[in-house]
Amino acid sequence: MIARDGSIAAGELHLWQPVPGVMPPGDAWMVGLAPPFGKRDPARPLRGRDDLIRTLMPRRRKRGDGRVHVLHGMSGCGKTQIALELAGRLKSRTGRRPAPQIWWVEGQHVAAFEAGMRTLARRMGLKRGEVTSDGAADMLWERLDRATYDWLLVVDKAEDLALLDGPGRLVSGTGWIRPHTSRRGLVVVTTCHGMEQQWGAVAVLHAVGRVPADDGAQVLLDYTGDRAGSREEARSLSERLGGHPLALRMAGSLLAEVAGTPGALRDASRPSDFSSYRQALNTRAADMNHLKDVVGPWRISVNHLSQAGFAHAAGLLNTMSTLVDAPIPYTLLLRPSVLSSAVPAFEDVDGTTLWQTLRALKALGMVDVLEESDDHTGVPCVSLHPLIRDIARAGIEDGTAVALMEQALTLDEVRVPPENPRSWPTWQALAPHALDLLRHAGPGGLDLDVGQQTVCVDAAELAARYLQAQGHFGRARQELERVLAVRTELLGANHRDTVNTMHNLATALYDLGEESAAEALYRRAWESWREARDETHPYALTVRHELGRLLFEGGRPDEAEEHLGAVLAAHGPDGAEDLEALATRHLLARVHQGRGELDQARQEYEALMEIYRRLVGDADQRTVQVRQNHACLLYDMGDMEEALPECQEVLEARRALYGPGHPRTLATAHLLALILYALNRVDEAVSLLRDVRDRSCQLLGAGHPDSLRYAGALEQVGRAAGREG
Repeated sequence: MIARDGSIAAGELHLWQPVPGVMPPGDAWMVGLAPPFGKRDPARPLRGRDDLIRTLMPRRRKRGDGRVHVLHGMSGCGKTQIALELAGRLKSRTGRRPAPQIWWVEGQHVAAFEAGMRTLARRMGLKRGEVTSDGAADMLWERLDRATYDWLLVVDKAEDLALLDGPGRLVSGTGWIRPHTSRRGLVVVTTCHGMEQQWGAVAVLHAVGRVPADDGAQVLLDYTGDRAGSREEARSLSERLGGHPLALRMAGSLLAEVAGTPGALRDASRPSDFSSYRQALNTRAADMNHLKDVVGPWRISVNHLSQAGFAHAAGLLNTMSTLVDAPIPYTLLLRPSVLSSAVPAFEDVDGTTLWQTLRALKALGMVDVLEESDDHTGVPCVSLHPLIRDIARAGIEDGTAVALMEQALTLDEVRVPPENPRSWPTWQALAPHALDLLRHAGPGGLDLDVGQQTVCVDAAELAARYLQAQGHFGRARQELERVLAVRTELLGANHRDTVNTMHNLATALYDLGEESAAEALYRRAWESWREARDETHPYALTVRHELGRLLFEGGRPDEAEEHLGAVLAAHGPDGAEDLEALATRHLLARVHQGRGELDQARQEYEALMEIYRRLVGDADQRTVQVRQNHACLLYDMGDMEEALPECQEVLEARRALYGPGHPRTLATAHLLALILYALNRVDEAVSLLRDVRDRSCQLLGAGHPDSLRYAGALEQVGRAAGREG
């Protein structure tokens, strides 16, 4: 039960972020599954979709067909509203006992989707340990198949179908979403993906197309009443708009607003009724591209905002459209100081103007302003409708996104290293945008100079380090490999920035359990610094420190000590309280522990704890790491009574720092389980080890060295206790 060289679960993984989708203790992770019925407006009911809804509803009366029903179509075509209407009609069926159950799961992002499905599993009666296990999906669908009541499961906005795979494969019927045998259930997914090969035989595809002209006319009249013209005029405008629900809503909303403006205050140049709106489309949309069915209403609405005093509305939409399709942290990428430096048209913009413009765009349905609680990033964001993005960015390839990121990287909160917990909310919001910039750099990207391409790879590398801090080692590796390729192309293999990326990639490989590949990269990086005769550069010392860590944890303490001793000596006498030097001193203490020099290791740990507490405080991750290794040492010395409270406090601190499913937290929980077992508290030890194994398998995979070690510990403790894992 002792880890390599006598050290229990003491690996420094350099991971600092709670992992999305990893379940906190208790049921605190659960999310709401209620459909957003507040979006159903009785004054403006769904129009033109009765046939499709009837196609789905009889399946409930006839006890269903067990397949997944997919509502697919382009952005803004009303897929979500159809699913919501279906849910509303099912809910309105009175007199049924038991009442039908309706669950609504957001499918846009992995964290929300997995939390939703696991919440559903919990509601279906799965125990907490079962909910976080690899078999959660199988057990959930077994419960749904046996349900004795009508039920409807909606997965909304599933644009990344890989999320639906979960532990298996969607097309094979083994994913989170799959066919069922319940005669009383219905599964509906809304998505833009409607190709049969993407779904296989598990799904029935329902194309969501245009709204018929008569129904489109009624949509317009629902907004305007009789204030904007006749039904026939509304029908004519509906046809001109192509029956696109988003375009209809935009036009109706604008005309209703104009109609509500006192006549003396109206601008005669603005469309005020169905006919003038149609005429404006005919005269202003003649040169539009294939999006002309909706680009006309968009242009008219933007012009209306400009005439109403929102001079930056069009420019802001164009600017946002250059960013990737992800929530945009507007307090970072759209901050006035960032915008004014990156985009000349915003030279005079201030925060008030920006906020009012965003709110005006939201009122017309072009963007959604997401506050902190909506997406759990801690950074407020704005979400640009995908269809509006397509329209606004047509023909724009000017490197605006690169310029925005270049300025954002200078902000104080962005300059905090992504391994630091204070930076996590910032990088959770920025990461999708930073990673997307790699497509602009290197061959085939935009025509950028070396400085602009360097911004792209710098941002992407920071985002990859954030992924590494979260425990997403595989994704971090992929992104760092891309960064390394571009840096090598731009700067050469021996440039210090290229070598530093090589070092970061080596760390990702090591955390994936690929020790040989990691060692080779560490050595290449170290040799590059030696050849440059710059062995004492801070980056060079960091590489050598990490190489020493790998050698120690790989069972080569003498080689490790040689490197670590040289690093510590390079810091000199002024490094006694330097945090980098202290990290190396800490690792040397682990070398002593691994050799069995326990008294010497204990003296070092106690000295380091005192220094760290004075420099950075009790709650800092570096102080907690030393306490983790101190608790491990007490275990190795057989002092379980002293090790227990120390380890319990470390576990509490790490849960607060990283969350319950982070690899560092799991390492501490593993150690605590061994201490409990040594104290003959077998039931607690087995329960804790089972949780550690399951969480590690979920995050890192069953074949990862950590997962294998935890599984082995559970098997050994369980066997000794006379029970299975």
